[in-house]
Formats: sequence, structure tokens, C-alpha cells
Amino acid sequence: MELSDIVDITRKLEGFCAYQERCVFEVKNKLENYDLSKDDCALILKSLQENKFQNEQRFAESYAQGKLRIKRWGKQKIKAELIQKHVEAPIIKVALDSLDENEYQHAIGSLIEKKSNELKSEKDPWTKKQKVLRYLASRGFSYAECEKELKSAADE
Repeated sequence: MELSDIVDITRKLEGFCAYQERCVFEVKNKLENYDLSKDDCALILKSLQENKFQNEQRFAESYAQGKLRIKRWGKQKIKAELIQKHVEAPIIKVALDSLDENEYQHAIGSLIEKKSNELKSEKDPWTKKQKVLRYLASRGFSYAECEKELKSAADE
């Protein structure tokens, strides 16, 4: 492939990465749309990383914070999604550790309140608690986190 074609593809991918944070896996998938050799792909990826258009750590932290703030996902669900995007375990750990603990607890609390309001008609407190716990687990929160937050909500 000609150098001018590689430069054009690099520019397109710079725009792709500048629009929002991207992981290496997403960039590689985008590169598959072009008829490039492995060496050309590696050269383009290196260029994107050197010019700071693509950074796996920055992506993972941004992704984790966005999913917590916007979708109210727990650490387990965020971790699973990052694994699906082929992000390495040490990077995932740093990203999850970067989450604000107060914001995380607030997310659990608001989800408990929301689900409890939906279950006002539920008579049995045990059944209601189990439904809330299942809901929180589906959102990616661990049992221990949920139990702790439920206990503090009951104390208030």
C-alpha cells in the first residue's frame, strides 16, 4: 500500500479516536475495514499512540467513570465490559480504583431507592430485599456492597 494511503487512513483513525476515547481493540476492528498488512496496521497503531490519539489507560478510566455516572453500573459489570474490549487486567484494576467511592456509594443508594419505590406493593420484606439484591447484581454490584448499603439505608 502506498504511503499516501497509509497517511489518509491514519488521519481518518485520528478523527475516529479524537471523537471519543477508543481502546486498541476498537481501533484494530476499524483497521480491518482497510486492506492493510500487519506491519502497516502496527505502524498506524504506533502513530496513534505516540501522537496521544489512543491511550488504553485513558480509555479504561474514562469508560469506567462514564458507565458509573451515566448508566449506574457497578464495578463487576464495568470490569466484564472492559475484558470484552480486550483491556489488560492491570489497566482495568487502575481504572476501577480511579472511581470516586462517594459517587459509587451514591449510585448504589439511588438504585436501591428507585427499586424499593417500584416494589412498594411487595408485602414480604424478605422477598422485596431479594428482588432489590438481584436488581443490583444485574447492574454489576457485588453482594457485599449491596448488603452494606441496604443495611445503612435501613438504619436511616
